[in-house]
Amino acid sequence: MKQWEVILKAMLENPSQEIWTAKDFQSGKYFVGYEATARMSNLMRMYPEILKVGKVGRFRTLSIDWEQEEEIKKIREVI
Repeated sequence: MKQWEVILKAMLENPSQEIWTAKDFQSGKYFVGYEATARMSNLMRMYPEILKVGKVGRFRTLSIDWEQEEEIKKIREVI
């Protein structure tokens, strides 16, 4: 599984977590490492229709736009 897929899968499998940062992917079950920020940027370009981009301080955040049910369903079928 590619690093961006790990991040997207984590976000889709954990709807209770509203906001994600690169730090969430630098240890534990969904480990991506120091490249997490770059992979999050890739996801923003790949799936702009389902991702909301924000900031906490100087750090980028991503969250799933759960209102985009059809798009999310299509993506889940691929991953």
